[in-house]
Amino acid sequence: MKAKRLLGAGLAVGLGLAAITSTAVVAAQPKRGNAAAPARPADPPATKKTIALTPPGIQWGMSTKQVAAVIDKMLDEAYVPRYKATSPGVKMRALDAELAEEKSAFRRSRIDFGKLPTGIDATPLKGEYTYLNKESMMTLIRDGGKRHFFFIQDKLWKIIDEHALGEGNPRGKDFMSAVTKLASTFGLPGRVTPPDPDKGRYVTEVDWKDAATRFRAIERGDAEIAFAYEDLVTLSSLESLRPNKPTDANAIDPSVASAIRKDEAPPAPPPDKAGKKK
Repeated sequence: MKAKRLLGAGLAVGLGLAAITSTAVVAAQPKRGNAAAPARPADPPATKKTIALTPPGIQWGMSTKQVAAVIDKMLDEAYVPRYKATSPGVKMRALDAELAEEKSAFRRSRIDFGKLPTGIDATPLKGEYTYLNKESMMTLIRDGGKRHFFFIQDKLWKIIDEHALGEGNPRGKDFMSAVTKLASTFGLPGRVTPPDPDKGRYVTEVDWKDAATRFRAIERGDAEIAFAYEDLVTLSSLESLRPNKPTDANAIDPSVASAIRKDEAPPAPPPDKAGKKK
């Protein structure tokens, strides 16, 4: 299997021809005016195709070490054609060093979301993780693509692939066409969810699910889309797995609020009731 097929392949089947029109997606968007907006389904629709994880061997619940071992195997397979075309000697040793560096880079990519903010907060991944809840992320970069592995309590529960869009791209020229192709692949239109910053969702998403995984198509502008795969078991327990909630950056510090209350003038005594005799 070629390396380019290993990173971000994602689905159990390839993207087929569009079986629905773009109006199927637009119909799920809230309507303007006095007309009542259609009710949003409580759950994403169940697909007619299995949502498979790649590369082979990746499973929900794996530790960071186990995922790294799977990536090692994937990289070993990806380098086989180059090894076959390389003669023993200096070039072979250079190839060994290149492969070892790719494996090491993936391990070094780990980011732990602990007490201190990270640079990831300034990326579209903001909202996909929380702090102080034993969460971490590892990123694989190769062949022009990125794949992010998310862990909670050192168990894999989410994968996000970043893909380009554009004319002639097999995934579609824009978000709408990509979602239409996904609907054809999965056998039915997905659930459209508008942005909701209070819930950590800053763009439009369309999602589906099978027995084990939820799949989300995430809007990333005109030239990019993200595909997210999430473990349904972890999703059902996410509230309890994230006991530490994010603080409101705009909230007044408790010590400042206390000082303000102390500086306020004491309330005036209540006025005497009319006609009351002293």
